[in-house]
Amino acid sequence: MNFLATYIMRNRTSAVLVAVASAVLSLLLPPLSYLSGAVAGLVTLRHGGREGLIVLGIAGLLIALPALFSGSSGLVVIFGAVVWMPVWVLAVVLRQTVSLPATIIVAASFGVISVAVIHGVLVDPTEWWRGKLEMLRPILTEAGWKPADVEANLTTLASAMTAMLAAAVMMTPLISLFIARWWQALLYNPGGWRKEFQQLRLPATLVWVAVVIVTIAWFTGGSVQAFAADLLIVILLLYLLQGLSVIHNLVNCRGLSVAWLVGLYALLLILPQAVMLVAGLGFTDTWLDYRSRLNVDTDSS
Repeated sequence: MNFLATYIMRNRTSAVLVAVASAVLSLLLPPLSYLSGAVAGLVTLRHGGREGLIVLGIAGLLIALPALFSGSSGLVVIFGAVVWMPVWVLAVVLRQTVSLPATIIVAASFGVISVAVIHGVLVDPTEWWRGKLEMLRPILTEAGWKPADVEANLTTLASAMTAMLAAAVMMTPLISLFIARWWQALLYNPGGWRKEFQQLRLPATLVWVAVVIVTIAWFTGGSVQAFAADLLIVILLLYLLQGLSVIHNLVNCRGLSVAWLVGLYALLLILPQAVMLVAGLGFTDTWLDYRSRLNVDTDSS
């Protein structure tokens, strides 16, 4: 990764080539889209928003020209709007504020806006998603699923789609930004990203926002309840990040093996309950400040 980051920062042409190559290859291997976004983030963090836009503009043109002949130019617009521009915005915010919590809150606002737009435009988002997911019915039926199971799973998935979209809108640019910040630290501030992430603390006022949203989702009904319920994923992800920060700090302070972190992320991918536990850790850290306690214990020992 150090070599790739060095190559990207060599000059504008190198940055454009990596952005274009990773964007095109992401059609075959979707996770590479994070690298394409990270190029935009790294250039913007180091050289400013104007240079970041220039790199993205050139990369967009290079992809758009052949796409016009293949009739898939719309994909370029979607890729730029979904992957590149949100990362650019977050990188500009982080460069100007030098505040990771503020930048994460901006990313969370992307998720909130997506939920608000869907609920504002669609009378019944779940029913709308239900119609879009009907294309899966014959596939699941051919795979041997029972009709009752197909119906139940499509209904469950439809009710979760808006929240899942909000999570993607929030986390996709954040992951790219984290990669970009890591690259920047590798090149210009070794160890800086680790320290920055381990010190992540969200605003204390966010707790009360979370309490209000949970209360609305729990005690109301109808469209208001559905709207609040979809916002819960944003709150969950915010405190998941703070919880991960606490755990990374613990591993660092105690000198534990990185295998603990590998195991943690594996659990997060496999068990939804693990996500809730880590988010709960982040939520309670607002009051209990685990990292201060860990640092005091480490210093005293």
